[in-house]
This record gives sequence, structure tokens and C-alpha cells, in this order.
Amino acid sequence: MSHGWHQGIFLAVVVVVTTGCGPGSVNGSPGSAGSGGWSSFPVPIYADASILSNSQTQQDFMDAMAFWEGKAGKKLFDYKGQWAGGTPYQGDASNPTGANANVIFFQNGWPFGPTIAARTTTFTSGSTIQSGIIMVNPGVNFCEGDCPNGQYKTSERNTFAHEIGHFLGLSHVNDTSNIMNPVVIPAQTLTDVKVDTVALNSLIH
Repeated sequence: MSHGWHQGIFLAVVVVVTTGCGPGSVNGSPGSAGSGGWSSFPVPIYADASILSNSQTQQDFMDAMAFWEGKAGKKLFDYKGQWAGGTPYQGDASNPTGANANVIFFQNGWPFGPTIAARTTTFTSGSTIQSGIIMVNPGVNFCEGDCPNGQYKTSERNTFAHEIGHFLGLSHVNDTSNIMNPVVIPAQTLTDVKVDTVALNSLIH
């Protein structure tokens, strides 16, 4: 049986602190982003030096992973540490054709508009995610952690959490208190931020 690949693309947009996602494709036909999940957990994931060079940025990434594991009630990620294998994706940054590993990284030479804060791309066989990358725009005016006095900045931690939700296979929702809402939730704590547990459980079990 042959398997096509599905590329799901998700975008986080700033300025009005909203996020957006675009469609993927299955064998050249339009497909809906967030339609599949991983076959097993925990999923290996790396961070590159651009994430790890700042201790608070690294902590924001750890907090974002812990948020999803707390909601899932199980270990979702096998964090492998620093990615040192070169470019994490195949093809061009503006249209990657595959992932060399599951990596979150700041993409220097940002190929998209300046108002796009991050982009998650997953690659699937059928409806099962095989790999994924999370590109983050280094030009965005992020604030870290709880973002004290960061009312005019975009929450780095909440952006990471939102993109990791896409990495898991989730799409946007209408609930404004849900981390997957297109409008970025203001930073403070992730403790009271909601997720669609039915949708999450359908992807992780």
C-alpha cells in the first residue's frame, strides 16, 4: 500500500497578537491542517542552539511541553536536547518538503512576512504524523516567562505552547480561553488555560 505525505502548515501571527494556519496537501489535493496525530508517544523532539542559548527561552519551551503533558496526563515528548545535525528541514525554508528531525528553532533569514511569529509544519503518511518542525521568527518582539510589563509584546511561552499544540495535530478553536484559539492568550501562567481534552485525547490514545 502506498502512502502519500501530508504537509500541515500552521502560522502564528503578531501585531494584533493573533495566530493563523494554512492548509496542507495530500497527494497534491487540499487537506485540512491538524487532521492526524502521532502513532506513538513519547515523540522525540530537539531544540537548536538558538532556543537553548537563552535560559528563559529554553524554560519557556520546557514549560510549553509540560503544559501539554499535564493536560494529557502522560509523557508526550522525549526531549533529546540540542539539535546539532544542520538544517532541520529539507527543501526551502519557505516551503519545506520534509523534516530531518523534530526540531524547534529560530529561523534566521525569516522567509515569511514580519507579522508571522511562528510556523509549524508536520509531515504525515496517511493521517499519521511522521515528523514536524517548529520555526520561530527571531524578529518578533517576544516577552519571556510571565511577561511582566510585556503588554505590547507577544508571549514567547504561549506562542511555543500554541505551536506545540499544532505539532501534536490540533487545529484552531473558537474558545478564547483555549491555547489553540487564534488570538494569543496574554501571558501570566498556563495553569488556567484550557484545551479541548476530547480532541487531545483522540490524538494521543
